[in-house]
Amino acid sequence: MTSASTDADRAPLVAETLDVASRLLGTTLTAAAAPFPRSRRTLVVRATGEVGDAYVVKRYTGEEAAETYAREASALAALAGRARTPRLLAECGDPRLVVMDDLGDGAHLAEVLLADDAGRAAAGLRGWGDSVGALHVAGRGVRDAFVEGVAARSGEQLELDYLPGQLAEAAAEWQRLAAALDVEVTPGTFDVLESVPSRFRVDATSLSAADMCPDNNLLTDAGLALLDFEWALWRPIAWDAAYLRVPWPTCWCAWSLDAAASDAALARWRTAVVKVWPEVAGPDFEHDLDLATEAWAWLAGSWCLGPLVDGEPAPANPVKPMPRMPDRTLRFLRTASTGRAIPELADVASALADAVTRTYAAEPVPLAPAFTGGGFR
Repeated sequence: MTSASTDADRAPLVAETLDVASRLLGTTLTAAAAPFPRSRRTLVVRATGEVGDAYVVKRYTGEEAAETYAREASALAALAGRARTPRLLAECGDPRLVVMDDLGDGAHLAEVLLADDAGRAAAGLRGWGDSVGALHVAGRGVRDAFVEGVAARSGEQLELDYLPGQLAEAAAEWQRLAAALDVEVTPGTFDVLESVPSRFRVDATSLSAADMCPDNNLLTDAGLALLDFEWALWRPIAWDAAYLRVPWPTCWCAWSLDAAASDAALARWRTAVVKVWPEVAGPDFEHDLDLATEAWAWLAGSWCLGPLVDGEPAPANPVKPMPRMPDRTLRFLRTASTGRAIPELADVASALADAVTRTYAAEPVPLAPAFTGGGFR
C-alpha cells in the first residue's frame, strides 16, 4: 500500500477526529500537516484553530484504547503544568481522544543520537535527566489524582504498576528460551525475577510515563519536554533512571551510550530528585539502580530473544534504524551477568550470553552514531 492510499484511507478518520476536537474546543480545527505515521494504537494530527492556535489531537484506536486513553489523559490532567509535558486542553471518552497544546517543531533525542554531533547528543541526554527528574518530583504528589482519573476514565480498576506481571511472564519465558538455546537450567530458575519488586530498599515512587524512550520527547528552547503517557503508571523511580544504564530497554533506538555522557545525565537526574528523596544519594539506592538495571535486562532480553528463537525477527525499518536484535540480546545478558543485585542469575546469564553469541553471531552493540562522529547512514 502506498503512502498516498494510506492517507486516503485515513481521511475519514482524520476528518471525524478533527470535527470532535473542534466541538470540544469551540473552534474549527484544520489539519496543519499530514498526520504522524500511524501506530497500531493511535492517530496523531497537528492542527490549527481559527485564530492560528496550534494543537495536537491524539485519538486512541487500538485494542487497548480504553486503557491507554485513561492512563494518558489522567497523567496529563494530574500533572497539569507541573512538569515539562503537553497541556491537556480537552478530551472525549467516545471517541477516545485528547487535545493538547502543540509544543512546536524540533528534534527528539533519538534523532540527535542518530546524528553526528556528540556535544548535542550529550546535552540532549542531560536534558533528559533534568526532565525525568522534574517529572518524578512533580509526580510524587499526584498519586490520588492519577489513580482516580484512571478509574473514572477506564471504568475499571487497572494495575497501577504492571511491571510485576511482566516480570512473572519473563520468568516463564526465559525457561523456554534457555531450553531453545540448549542451556540447561533447573525448573524455577528464573522465578527469582518475581521477587524483584520486593527487593527495592528505598521508598521512592512516582508517576512515570513508562516508555521513557529517546523518541518520546521534544527538544525545545525551554528544555526537553516529555511526550507519550499512554502507558503511564506508578512505580519506583529507579526503573526510569536505569534507562540510562541498560540503556533504553523498551526502545528501538537502543544504541550504546558514551559512558561519560550517560553518567552526566544520571547525575543531573539525581540532582533533581535528591532534594525530595535524600536516600537517592546513598548506597541503598545504588542497589536499587542495579536491581532495576538487571531486571530491565532480563525483561528486554526476553522480548528481543523470543522472536529470534521463534523465527520472527522484526523487519528492518529505515525510519527507525536499530541495533541488531542478537546484539541487543547479548548486551542485555552481559548486563544481567554482573549479578550485583540478582546474583542468583549471574552464571546462567553468562551461559545464555555465550549461547546467543554462538547461535546468532552476536556482537557488542555499537555506540549511538552521534558518539562515533559519523551519524547514521
